[in-house]
Amino acid sequence: MNMNKSLIALAVAGVCASSVAMAEMSIYGQANVSYDVIDNDNNRDSHGVGSNASRIGFKGSEDLGGGLSAIWQIENQIAIGAGLGGTENPGSGTAVAFRDTFAGLKSDTAGTVRLGRFDTPYKLATRGMDMFHNTIADNRSLMGLGHDVRASNSVGFNSLNYSGFSAAASYFGDQGGTAPGFNTPTVGTLNSLFNTNEGMSVAGMYNAGPYSATVAYQSISNGLALNNLSTDAWKIAGGYAVDAFAINGVYEKISNRNASGSSRGWYLSGKYNVTSTDALKLAYTDIDNEVGGASNTGAKQYSVGYDHKMTAHTTLYALYTKLDVDSNGLYGLGWNSGSTSVSNQGTGGSPSAFSAGMKHSF
Repeated sequence: MNMNKSLIALAVAGVCASSVAMAEMSIYGQANVSYDVIDNDNNRDSHGVGSNASRIGFKGSEDLGGGLSAIWQIENQIAIGAGLGGTENPGSGTAVAFRDTFAGLKSDTAGTVRLGRFDTPYKLATRGMDMFHNTIADNRSLMGLGHDVRASNSVGFNSLNYSGFSAAASYFGDQGGTAPGFNTPTVGTLNSLFNTNEGMSVAGMYNAGPYSATVAYQSISNGLALNNLSTDAWKIAGGYAVDAFAINGVYEKISNRNASGSSRGWYLSGKYNVTSTDALKLAYTDIDNEVGGASNTGAKQYSVGYDHKMTAHTTLYALYTKLDVDSNGLYGLGWNSGSTSVSNQGTGGSPSAFSAGMKHSF
């Protein structure tokens, strides 16, 4: 009897080992924590631990033969130091599978198709050009508002890389959680900021160092939600990077199809590698918002920072950032950045922040 049990146990172990061998799975993530001191310009100042898109994820693949693989990913955001995380800004949610979560097929000769929730090609086209991404100095305080997003109910395609050139496209349905039907959001909720009937996003990219360039377009239609708000966005960007330094530039225009005017934004950034482990970074963002014929509704952002790489996985950093908001502008630091630290949003004003932290990837 004992011998039979042993044989059964060995058989089960063999099956499990075979399954693991055929379907690969890995755990990955990032802990990006900082201590942020925020001056809200005569409003309530704040300070504390910021969790800047810290995450843990699980992903895997299975070889299906003929150069085809099944792929999947589940990625969760973690609010280190804040328990359940911040609730004020859209980027700080910590629900299960809040970040890129999908399943799909990958072909060695055709590209990748995914279904699920993931960053739009429009967002990814320039995220790597932001020298301060996923910190309170992130340029999304002013750039990409309403378009630099991660969309639910998405189907997407990513091409292969052809001598540095690649392309991506996605279509996303209603963001209220039901698909394919239409789900009218409750006005005033966080989801109503990006609750769409449908949207589409495309991007073309070139990256064959030292040069990089991208062009992207995205259209969002809100149907009956938020007074039939429908917007189009496009941007063009370029970069140059060598061992000693790197520079990036982005131009973006967002138009509301139901109102006059548009929002135009510029972003310029540079990095100088003082040593092989130390880098000085600078960034400037300028937005001119004329939607609906409004005046004095723009803003400028200035950021400076210093990085010290301890190892290939761990970097210490410090930064200072400041907004200069026009008299009728309404902006705040850290909004849409993925950080749990934000400044108050207010008309006019000049909020600023100092942040010191550590980013560790695994």
